[in-house]
Amino acid sequence: TGTYGPEHWVTSSEKCGGDHQSPIDIVDHQARVGDEYQELQLDGFDNESSNKTWMKNTGKTVAILLKDEYFVSGAGLPGRFKAEKVEFHWGQSNGSAGSEHSINGKRFPVEV
Repeated sequence: TGTYGPEHWVTSSEKCGGDHQSPIDIVDHQARVGDEYQELQLDGFDNESSNKTWMKNTGKTVAILLKDEYFVSGAGLPGRFKAEKVEFHWGQSNGSAGSEHSINGKRFPVEV
């Protein structure tokens, strides 16, 4: 926030401006998704986790650090990638807007 907050980043680099920056508002009637982006393939996620996987709670987010063999592919990705972290962030309560992104202008209590 303040002088060094995201609203001022464009003054340091024009690449930080425009409509491709986070957070974004997804307007569902304007969204177009190609068939190649529909199906995300998750490999290894049905296996029981070892004791190497652990969670970290920062008070604003929870990160699940994946140390086993979990992979993500499909959905337009150019290959198969090892998944290393799943992160959740949330608002102060179920009624607050904890999501970074919004759908049709509405933010939600939690986002993954």
